[in-house]
Amino acid sequence: MPRPFESFWDRSYRDGSYLDHWEAPEVPVELTALVAVGPVAGVVPEAGPVLDVGCGAGLEAVWLARRGFRVIGVDSSSGALERARERSAEAGVEVDWRLGSVYRLPVDDGSIALILDRGCLHGVDREDRPDYAAEIERVLLPGGMLLLRGAREDDDEQGLVGVGETELDLLFPRFERGPVVPVTLRAQAGDLPGHLAVLRKPRQ
Repeated sequence: MPRPFESFWDRSYRDGSYLDHWEAPEVPVELTALVAVGPVAGVVPEAGPVLDVGCGAGLEAVWLARRGFRVIGVDSSSGALERARERSAEAGVEVDWRLGSVYRLPVDDGSIALILDRGCLHGVDREDRPDYAAEIERVLLPGGMLLLRGAREDDDEQGLVGVGETELDLLFPRFERGPVVPVTLRAQAGDLPGHLAVLRKPRQ
């Protein structure tokens, strides 16, 4: 079933306006920190597989692929994936780019060790979020992790729906959750107050 704003996303990637609002100026520090300590701590398998949900133009996916991870990038915008393919070609790395919806991810059950979400969930309406959560749980391996970053508060003007502790616990009642930490989501048009959380699917 088509979801709203698909034509909006494609238009934004075509005219370059995505750069102002969604494209981080550099790879976020929380991802670099996770990659630095994760394999040593047994948190993130060095070879992946990693799924970037709402991968956009592929900044994080390509960065991970350059460091030896097997990465799948999923986005509902063909325009986003066109930009992402250009980025991975320029970097000389392979990323498995897939067109699809977060409500029906084109990924096998229990096949992913780590999911990245930087700004996908905060674009999902609250009534649709259980579908998002069900897909995240379906594709994660037992013990797999979700690194989630999203807007701290609702913002009707920007179409953002905030992400917080209570809602995450309702969406992922079986998952282990670390603290929900205030962070700043950076973009060229300005900074956005955000939240960061790491959630782990049960091993059994």
